[in-house]
Amino acid sequence: MPIRIQYTGFQVQRDGRDYSYDVLDPPAASRHFTFAISHQAFAERHIPYQDAADLCYQKLQKELLTETAEPPLRSHWIVSDQELDAYRDTHRPSKKHTW
Repeated sequence: MPIRIQYTGFQVQRDGRDYSYDVLDPPAASRHFTFAISHQAFAERHIPYQDAADLCYQKLQKELLTETAEPPLRSHWIVSDQELDAYRDTHRPSKKHTW
């Protein structure tokens, strides 16, 4: 049975936003993961708000595919500026003007 990931929303924290996901992975118990993105990253336009949940979802998918039994994945992640830049570059390439 494929792993199901459910986005459960975000919460605004003092330093940024936490994006939450439940992994429904029978026969294992469901697991909860959060991904933090700083307010500074949004303010400096590393990523628009509307892309943040997808970026975190894709990061979680990638981590789950490479997961091994030991050690298990940590439940809280901080999304780095490099990850934000890579996402932006692949999902929102700069527009080339043709004059």
